[in-house]
Amino acid sequence: MKNILNKISSKTINFYIEQNLDDFYIKSSQHPNFISHFEDKISWVDSRNADWPKCIFRADLTNLNITNEISTIKNLIQETKAPNGWTIGPLTKPDNLGLILEKNGFLSAYHQAGMAIDLKDLKKKGMMEDDLEVEIIKKEESLKHWIIVVSTVFGLKIDSELIQFLFLEPETRFYLGIFEGEIVSALMLYLSSGVAGLHAVSTLSEYRNKGFGLTISRVALIDALRNGYKVGVLQASSLGEPVYRKLGFKKFCDILSYELNVENN
Repeated sequence: MKNILNKISSKTINFYIEQNLDDFYIKSSQHPNFISHFEDKISWVDSRNADWPKCIFRADLTNLNITNEISTIKNLIQETKAPNGWTIGPLTKPDNLGLILEKNGFLSAYHQAGMAIDLKDLKKKGMMEDDLEVEIIKKEESLKHWIIVVSTVFGLKIDSELIQFLFLEPETRFYLGIFEGEIVSALMLYLSSGVAGLHAVSTLSEYRNKGFGLTISRVALIDALRNGYKVGVLQASSLGEPVYRKLGFKKFCDILSYELNVENN
């Protein structure tokens, strides 16, 4: 059977990869602890009480005075009226916006690979025998364990009220990985724009290099396949990209993040 990713254009796959991320930002912005701003030319979500999610995204500055637009946003960041983080992906316009941001005082913060997989190919791969027990969170009180793992791994303050809100939404599923009775890994599956997106894949440092991230990811994606989803997407770090290739993911685009160098602006 032909791989579904071979039937659609790279442009369409790139849309899925970035739109799933944007959908998560938009959904989070619906919680009262978050401040949102949506225009055709720029959007952002900002948290009142946490470090995540908060970023500028989905910019379309084509045919505008880009320098003036960026200057306005820089002022908002300096006045803490907009988040100091700007995510750029294949849907961002113009294509060279990252270079323009760097010329206007922004620094490259991190680089992720936008990746996708035909979930039927994933199912053909056997489960790893690493003794990790994976469970989907079904009770709200278990979300505290998810928050502890993710906040520890990424060093982020996470809004527990947001996680509780997302838990009740049909698009979101939370998973925990348990090894020898200890909760050691976690992830969020976000189902939107017709694809299954992996987010916040985390394994505590003392339990890494055991394949736990692959196992919990595979279980979540197989669940998505069983629920009718055909494509999985994610944004992988430089360390995570070769790991996810083992599951069958392929890179299709870059997701870049920039931060304003506030000290020099």
